Amino acid sequence: MMADSAALPPYRRTSPLGGIGAFLLAVLFLSGAIHICAILLVPSFARQDGWSRLAKFAGEGRFAEVPVVGAQAADVAGLDPLFVTGACRLSLEEAPAAITLAARERFWSLALYEPKGTIIFSLNDRTALEGRLDMLVVNPGQNAVLRQQVPAARDQTIVVESRSNDLVALVRLFAPTSAAQAEARQILMAAECVPAALEE
Repeated sequence: MMADSAALPPYRRTSPLGGIGAFLLAVLFLSGAIHICAILLVPSFARQDGWSRLAKFAGEGRFAEVPVVGAQAADVAGLDPLFVTGACRLSLEEAPAAITLAARERFWSLALYEPKGTIIFSLNDRTALEGRLDMLVVNPGQNAVLRQQVPAARDQTIVVESRSNDLVALVRLFAPTSAAQAEARQILMAAECVPAALEE
């Protein structure tokens, strides 16, 4: 009996800390892998935000109508079928953007969106002069040049400064009837959204 017991390997008690450590290491590795995957997927999800969906309908140098109803309707929150909506893409890298709109006796609103999807400026017909909008959108450098000019030259112009050079201007014209929609579309076609020159 003594000989048999001597031949058996010595008993070793396993520590529970080793199993816990391996489990924690596996959890840490898995969470790191998930975090990396989330970072890699951010660009694809970012392209699906409201601003990007709106920007693809925006005109370059003009307002383009954004479809609100039907199969081609823009998947953007806040669009109302009682309004004719137009969007224009603004780029301030080379020059400011001038926006003009004339729509008397009709409710309208305009908002400027930056790529994060936030509105940096908005107004409506009640804050415009006799329903007419004359706006100049500038970046900080262009605004510094503008301040050196004679103030009377743009006394009727609303100047908006944007930190972002890439914006979308969204115009909404109230049009509850078919006739009103036809008129609103004519107003939208006549509206301007063009680069503007600054005299230095």
